Amino acid sequence: MVDYTTYGLLGEKISKSLSPLIYNAVFQELDVPAVYMPFTVSKERFLSALPVLRSEFSGFNVTTPFRLDILAHLDRTDESSKRAGTANVIKVENEKLIGYNTDMVGFERSLIGFMGNMFDKDILIVGSGGVAYSIANMLLEKGAFLTLVSRNVANAFALQENLQKKFNKNRVKVKKGLSHSDEFFAVINTAAVDIESKQSEISIHSHTYRNIKYAFDVSYRPTAFLKKAEDFGVKVKNGLDMLFYQAIGSLEIWLGKDTGIDVSLLTKIYNQIKGSIEK
Repeated sequence: MVDYTTYGLLGEKISKSLSPLIYNAVFQELDVPAVYMPFTVSKERFLSALPVLRSEFSGFNVTTPFRLDILAHLDRTDESSKRAGTANVIKVENEKLIGYNTDMVGFERSLIGFMGNMFDKDILIVGSGGVAYSIANMLLEKGAFLTLVSRNVANAFALQENLQKKFNKNRVKVKKGLSHSDEFFAVINTAAVDIESKQSEISIHSHTYRNIKYAFDVSYRPTAFLKKAEDFGVKVKNGLDMLFYQAIGSLEIWLGKDTGIDVSLLTKIYNQIKGSIEK
């Protein structure tokens, strides 16, 4: 009887996540006796889930809304997590939780061939959750100026304070709302809701769309925000590449860098996943 290693995804609303498809496809292709499963937990039951993860899982990813919450319960963090200020990958060793971050490198790699030089460019980040921390840190390392806007203004100011401890204070500002005259080099949506949906409390005006060069959404499914931006002639990209590169980083942490994952395997699985979205 084969003894399977268990990995998973910790989050609140993850029933439609593509992560199990990606990881289980890699395990199957590499003939690795492992399984990856969603572990849905409410905020109220977050703490009660940790003993199960410590004892039964070899590693897990962390998504909304726990990227920040998990930090206080880790036994150790590596430099990638400290650099980003969040953890989205946990490795379990002898029931100890070790935090890593692959969101930053996933986002950075997804921008290759998409967005040009970001130095001294004004970039708007919508949302102030855990993934916003990773993206904001990466953009500031590239020399960008950031404007943060979020339905939760307190969280936006908390993110600003976190960033200003490491970067020039003048490079990060918070706005409580957007005006008709706002202009940005790029707009990045990290919020869970589509900017152009009725659920969004953030409104981007037509003048702003006309002056955007790039629009990025962490959602890997089609959004009205990206469609509208594209209609205005903006170069757009969704979060599928970011998710994929993040997953590769997670696998290297859990299985080691010499896992047998090569370009042909990645291309095959990427095309399978992309095809499942487009159907």
